[in-house]
Amino acid sequence: MTKFTSEDKMNAVIHYQDGSESIKDIAKSLGANHEVVRMWIKQFEYHGIQA
Repeated sequence: MTKFTSEDKMNAVIHYQDGSESIKDIAKSLGANHEVVRMWIKQFEYHGIQA
């Protein structure tokens, strides 16, 4: 299982929120499952930057 840094997660959320990439594209570029990326986005939306 690959570990992702907080920076990886934050960059993924930023790219999704600014509309530059889809969840599936972000997941593919990171080598992650798209549901994992979706979870990061939901955590950020709920908890803010502390997620």
